[in-house]
Amino acid sequence: MANLTMLIIVVFLSALLFTWAITSFGLYQGGAGFFFSSKGLANQERISIENVYFNTVSGTTNFYKIYVRNVGAIPFTISSVYINGTLLATPSPPLPLLNVTQSICLNCGGSSLGWQGPTWVHGNVQTIKVATLRGTVATSTWVS
Repeated sequence: MANLTMLIIVVFLSALLFTWAITSFGLYQGGAGFFFSSKGLANQERISIENVYFNTVSGTTNFYKIYVRNVGAIPFTISSVYINGTLLATPSPPLPLLNVTQSICLNCGGSSLGWQGPTWVHGNVQTIKVATLRGTVATSTWVS
C-alpha cells in the first residue's frame, strides 16, 4: 500500500512539474520574441552624421550644430547625443521622429548658436555619438 501511495504522489508531482515547466517556457519565449523583434527593428535603423559645426562665444562657451540624416529603412527618434563621452542636454522641444531619408539639424531651430557642450580647442578631434530610442548608436569623428 505504501508503494502505491508513493507512486501516486510521484506521478502527481511530475505532472505538476511538467505543467509548470511548459508554462514557464511559453512566458520566456514571449519575452524573448519581443526582445528579438525589437532588435530586428533596431537593425533596420541607419544614422548618418552628415556635418558638425563648432561655434564659440567669447572664447569660453562652446556650441555644436549636428546634422543627422536617416538613411535606414524605418523612422527613428534620437534619444541622446554624446560629445567625447559627455551627454549633451536634452533639447527643448524634444526631437521629432526622423522619417526615412529625412535630415535634421539638432538644436538649430531656436538658437543660432547650437547646442552648448563640453569645451574644445580648435584642431582637436571630437568624437560624436548619436543614439536612438531602440539603442542604435552612430559614432563619428570630427576635427574642431
